[in-house]
Amino acid sequence: MNSDALPLVSVIIPVFNTEKYIEDCIFSVINQNYSRLEVIIVNDGSTDGSRSIIQKYMEVDRRIVCIDKKNEGLPLARKTGILKANGKYIQHLDSDDTLIDGVIEKLVCRAEETDADIVASSFLFCYPDKGPVLSEPYTFGEISGISYFRQKLNLQAYWSVWSHFQKRSLFLNNKIETVADISIGEDAIMMTQLILAADRIVSLNIPTVNYYRNSSSMSCLPNEEKYKDFRAYQRWIEKYVSAKGLSEQLGKEIAYMHLQTAYTSLYWKQYGDVADDMRRLVADVKRYPDLVENLSRRERKLLEAYKLSTFWGNLRVKYYILKNKL
Repeated sequence: MNSDALPLVSVIIPVFNTEKYIEDCIFSVINQNYSRLEVIIVNDGSTDGSRSIIQKYMEVDRRIVCIDKKNEGLPLARKTGILKANGKYIQHLDSDDTLIDGVIEKLVCRAEETDADIVASSFLFCYPDKGPVLSEPYTFGEISGISYFRQKLNLQAYWSVWSHFQKRSLFLNNKIETVADISIGEDAIMMTQLILAADRIVSLNIPTVNYYRNSSSMSCLPNEEKYKDFRAYQRWIEKYVSAKGLSEQLGKEIAYMHLQTAYTSLYWKQYGDVADDMRRLVADVKRYPDLVENLSRRERKLLEAYKLSTFWGNLRVKYYILKNKL
């Protein structure tokens, strides 16, 4: 087929001080065997050598365009790239990750043959101290947006925007909000809106992205700012679901999301919300009794204490803290 007849794909790469990684990232894109690409690099106020590396590649590949802007964070950098994009499809890519060879062609073929709004793909977790690990496979071939959103809330799928190949029309035909002041969970905020706007989502169970993880940072508990974002993006999702009139339809899934949030907060040693979380969880379990099947023995005992009273629940939390069991 004439390459000019192929749909254009916009690859959007936000960059902030990633001079150690950006060259491999760019090379993985321009080395794809799919030629109909525009590579939109958003330089989000980098102060290292990232911009000079980008410039070097711009001089040898005319498909690359760089937008320089002041540093405002990842959500607004992504938005800047989306507004510049002209492709039928959008592939997001973080500047410290890479595309696997030949995947854009496979993503386009899957999207075109199914007329999918989103292609959800597998990816590789890449750690510095061990080999790559394949993400959990998708269990569906084709699914509706709301059914896929249920899987997200039930932790059966990943929120990552870069593992979802999207029609640009989802952005053009829907008001997709950018929440600039939330960095942890910005993927989930964008994907919530895109998924609920999508009619058809299909899977591609081959890895498309090398997702590089720093194992040393993973062991660190989140600081206060990251914890605040963690809570904020989930409140945002719940509010959005309510505004769409889906709170009743997705009630059990929202309850499960909150259950995970409540206990994750405890394990992160963030205790400020525990009483409110547990009061709500007591009510959720009363409505959806099988939620307790997702809890460990210790988690169930904590919930039982809060069923008796907030006093007994708080006392058990203090006991677990004292015994270093949280």
